[in-house]
Amino acid sequence: MNIDVYHDIACPWCRIGKANLETALQQWDGEPVTITWQPFLLDQDVPAAGIPIGDFYEKKFGAENLEPMFERVRQAGRNVGVEFNFDDAVRAPSENAHRLAWLAPDDAKTAVVEGLQRAYFNEQKNVADLETLAGIAEAAGVDRAGTLRRLQSDEGVAETATAIENAYRLGVTGVPFFVFDNRYALSGAQPAESILAAMRQTVQERALSPNLA
Repeated sequence: MNIDVYHDIACPWCRIGKANLETALQQWDGEPVTITWQPFLLDQDVPAAGIPIGDFYEKKFGAENLEPMFERVRQAGRNVGVEFNFDDAVRAPSENAHRLAWLAPDDAKTAVVEGLQRAYFNEQKNVADLETLAGIAEAAGVDRAGTLRRLQSDEGVAETATAIENAYRLGVTGVPFFVFDNRYALSGAQPAESILAAMRQTVQERALSPNLA
């Protein structure tokens, strides 16, 4: 089974959804599962140099809504074992972070995504910075110098942009968004039991209509 996970690095609910997916996979007793990380941009007008996350969301949602919104996310994160630090986080463009996930070897992609989320939400790093991204790759077991050279080139730029456009064309409007074998989809940071149910339903539907693409 393949699960396409549409996500944005800057989306806290994507991190929560990832944690729930990991719990579901630990409980899954069926066929092997491949996770494909698909890029998505929640915002396309983020300053290239980055902006403090509080300033970014204050402009977007209003100052009076910030702390209740952040606390809701913090509590949801604690419920699944992840912590969020919004105090000094830097909201930066996600394109290069997504490109790093695209460039990473298949067996390192999930570790790279985890490293990107941790860098953004816990380490207050700018995930648009190429040196920072190379360090994240190194922590995931990928050659730092080679990754930096590739990031400094145009490698993966067109492919990542095309994947983002494909998400829009598919009708994805928010993330996380899970697609199971191109047959069944779930939107939002669904609990592990909902993800498991979708996996089982996908297997059942495939058995009933094995020729469906």
